[in-house]
Amino acid sequence: MHSIVLIEQDASRFSEIKTLVDEYPDRKIIVRNGDANKLVQRLCANTPWRGFEIVGRGIRGVIFLDPYGMEVSWQTVDAIAKTEALDCWYFFPLSGLYRNAPHDPAKLDLGKQTSLDRVLGATDWRSRWYNHEIAPEDIFETQAQAVRRADVNAIESYVKERLETAFKGAVLDPVRLHHKNGAPLASLFFCGLEH
Repeated sequence: MHSIVLIEQDASRFSEIKTLVDEYPDRKIIVRNGDANKLVQRLCANTPWRGFEIVGRGIRGVIFLDPYGMEVSWQTVDAIAKTEALDCWYFFPLSGLYRNAPHDPAKLDLGKQTSLDRVLGATDWRSRWYNHEIAPEDIFETQAQAVRRADVNAIESYVKERLETAFKGAVLDPVRLHHKNGAPLASLFFCGLEH
């Protein structure tokens, strides 16, 4: 049994996908409109990955995460890894991560911190990416100021480490994609399973 599941939250894009899928009535393509985090987590939890046997083996699959911005939560990544049945291609939004962790800590508001925590599933990025320096304010006072010391390479490396905590098999070095202007856009990770 081969099937494809496509998930899109935006109503107009969902309608376009549905129209395209309807052109292939002989294929088992399931299209869902909704929050991909919730739907993927539900799919991972409710599919009998080990219980249903196909040619003597459990169900296997491949999932491709292509979020709009920093939409994929770590809970979704973790749910995929826990199936021990899905290889994962993750088009990781490196530019969004980089923007949400600015060099200037004054721009690192609570909303950005929460977003980074949700996407990375950890809080240790704060100590890994920022150092604390003492900058003299005047001759009588000093002010502690955090400065982001992690560049895009260090941030991408941290993401790979985080993925390796979930996928006990292999997480290959990513392929980095760039904007036309040369700025980092995304990192395409492959998270495989031990065979």
